[in-house]
Amino acid sequence: MARDFLADASFFWTLREQGLLAPDYSLQEIQAGPEQRLLACLDALLLGGPRVTRELLLPALSSDEPEQVACAASVLLSQPGQEHLGAVLSTLADEGGAHPSSHGAAWALELHPSPRAVPQLLALLDESAPAVQARVLDILTAWGTAPSRKLDEAVTSKDSALAQAGLRAARRVPSRLERAALQRALESNDAEVRNTALETALRLGHGSAWPHCVDAVRRKDAGWGPSAALLAMGGDPQELDLLLKALQEPALRKEALWALGLSGRVAAVGPLLEAMKDESVSQVAAEAFCAITGLVLTGPFVSEAEPWTPDTPEDEEAPPLGPEHALPVPAPGAVANWWQQVQKDFSPQVRYLGGKPFSTETLLDALMTGPMRRRSALALELAIRSQGAFQLRVRDWAPRQWKTLQAAKAGLQGRLPLGPFRAFSPSAVLADESPIQADALFQRVVWQRPPPPGALAITGLGMVSSLGDGVVGSCAAARVGVARPDGLEDLTFVDEDSGESLPVTGHAIPHLTQGYAGVGRLVRLGTVALADLQHHSGMQAGPRTGIFLNLPSGFLLAAAERQERQAASEETEPDGEAEDADASSDFDETPLLAETLRERYAETLLPRLLAQAAVPGGVTQQAVFFGDSPGFVTAMRAAERALRSGALDRCIVGGIDSIVELEWLDALDALRMLKTRERPTGLMPGEGAAFVLLELADAASRRGTPAVAYVDAMAASSEPEHLFAGKPHVGVALSSVIAEVLGSLEDRGQTTGLVIADLDGTVPRAQDWGYAQLRLNSAPLKEAVTWYPADVWGGLGAATGAVAVCMAARGFARGYLPTSGVLTWLWGWNGERAAFHLRPPSAR
Repeated sequence: MARDFLADASFFWTLREQGLLAPDYSLQEIQAGPEQRLLACLDALLLGGPRVTRELLLPALSSDEPEQVACAASVLLSQPGQEHLGAVLSTLADEGGAHPSSHGAAWALELHPSPRAVPQLLALLDESAPAVQARVLDILTAWGTAPSRKLDEAVTSKDSALAQAGLRAARRVPSRLERAALQRALESNDAEVRNTALETALRLGHGSAWPHCVDAVRRKDAGWGPSAALLAMGGDPQELDLLLKALQEPALRKEALWALGLSGRVAAVGPLLEAMKDESVSQVAAEAFCAITGLVLTGPFVSEAEPWTPDTPEDEEAPPLGPEHALPVPAPGAVANWWQQVQKDFSPQVRYLGGKPFSTETLLDALMTGPMRRRSALALELAIRSQGAFQLRVRDWAPRQWKTLQAAKAGLQGRLPLGPFRAFSPSAVLADESPIQADALFQRVVWQRPPPPGALAITGLGMVSSLGDGVVGSCAAARVGVARPDGLEDLTFVDEDSGESLPVTGHAIPHLTQGYAGVGRLVRLGTVALADLQHHSGMQAGPRTGIFLNLPSGFLLAAAERQERQAASEETEPDGEAEDADASSDFDETPLLAETLRERYAETLLPRLLAQAAVPGGVTQQAVFFGDSPGFVTAMRAAERALRSGALDRCIVGGIDSIVELEWLDALDALRMLKTRERPTGLMPGEGAAFVLLELADAASRRGTPAVAYVDAMAASSEPEHLFAGKPHVGVALSSVIAEVLGSLEDRGQTTGLVIADLDGTVPRAQDWGYAQLRLNSAPLKEAVTWYPADVWGGLGAATGAVAVCMAARGFARGYLPTSGVLTWLWGWNGERAAFHLRPPSAR
């Protein structure tokens, strides 16, 4: 599975890189989308331990794919100590920086500041090839660290990449570059060096460099675009004519349109409307128009025409499409009509950004919420106008970018100089060096939170699932979005289209349970989960220990058997009618199969499980509950009573279920509740086990046992009728238990940011949850994120509640749950409903 995580991480790294330039992504969307998935994969690899490091990550450093190298290096750099730092730095210097792996290592190092790596990087700066020196300088610049020597030699180097890196470094440590070296760079024959030097000079407040910008735009030399963009952002309105004239030259047209959008001037609107009629540049022209006016290209303003692509001969490979290809194609007539209606609200003397007069606030808002495609230019303007005080790294992790922007909002307070760049002077420049912000790859605990009053402490977790034989791997894989449904050979259905007999799909654990059935299968699952609990919690003999186990009720087996008996009875009636009987009374009689299974489970399952699991110190009290998923709350309440009465010091509470066995599949199929290709709304069965170690919070604290979560509220109720009583459930009991749980919290659920929902694909649950949400309309859950365990593991039945605790607690431990509270609700076939609430043991 670790190889899958690395492959997925590489894919999401690529998606994130593409998203950083995309017109249809914002910073928040990058963070919530590809970046979140990328970090989840990297975290899963970080949890893989020494074997994954040795067998997968270190060999991956030599890959020809920079994205894979970047992911492997990121994980290695996030590990404690310096054991693997040398391997990453060797990769950086591989083949003098010419190997693709060097690029990947540089990516990772830039994103993972590390004070311990500075001496080795400085040594590479003195000893390596120019390509490596350039990458080292960019890494140190990203970290805000001064190089070991003056930058003049690098800036005047014949190697273009090294000269540019030296100029970028001068933006962080301006005293390391002599003004004469900067002047020579401004006059360089290399267009990229000239443009980099111009950006550096303006960032540092050297308004005297402005004539170089105007001359470069006027000459229309190679590398014209960056100078044109600077002139648009920092020039006088009169200098806009240089950009308007460039529209007439096909080779410069796209760059001129881009620059005009940055100008924010009404004088550019007319030419932009005209350019929209040219399908080869219509998308870029429309984007520039929207950047000035604030129009959002949707609905009638979007053309149904296909985006323009260059003609390519069949025997030639088409060039890669740029980010502008994702821009909407405008409807020029509709856009022109809109402008006629609103142009009276725009002044020719005012510069605009997104339809608003340009200001500190509009610039920062655009960087926070605007499209990623324009952020690089806007970040450059922020750096120039703040004279290097706020240098936003637009390729950095999204939370760090957000932190920089928040600091800019607080520090600038609307006082950003808005005049032409030529008026700036280097009176206020950045300090020579800022401390390295060695933020961890994932958020870590910064202070411990006292337990909520009367809470129960969860001090251990254990789990086995179709994604792993432990809670760490299972929850890491679930966070990544991995799922492993597969065909279950015990039951097949006939595909209506092909006539082929296909297996039902489910989430089994064949390496563990294949060949086992009934009690033996559940014991196999429970043994692995209990062993994981002991490993996770470091259980020792001593405290009096109980175990309260939740198991399936057999309700669906009974319902299917009753349905079968009813059908058989009707077939035997001579007139085809069933004998009169009280249907509801008949339903309450337990059929033989369900009764037999429950008796067998009650008598033999726990003794066999405890014989194999060997709980340290033994078990002094045990109980079995048959409550499907809500039975977990029943078991927790029983454990709480035993703990508070002093009968026990700690209690193992959990659930085991396997709905992939043949009798369950037959029952679900007979009740038309099984998901198949012909029946898309239904249950996809799964199997698994999970346990939590429960203690009183005060007692755990006295023993020095750390908590992974706190249970601070529980509630249970029931509908008066079961699932097949013919009366729909409309959220009465479910909304009541959720309201009871939230109402018992100190903050009434105001900080609850995550709901773990016991939806499994069946219609009755979805309908009940829908009605419950309507009844809970005033509850503070509207903005809460929702997780569905069934999406990952299929239907887990009696194990669902304990699995939900594991999901939440691991989220707390790894820092990817940005919430102080998690609500879980559970749903039973016989009308039972339950809910509980968890709090993290710490804050970030």
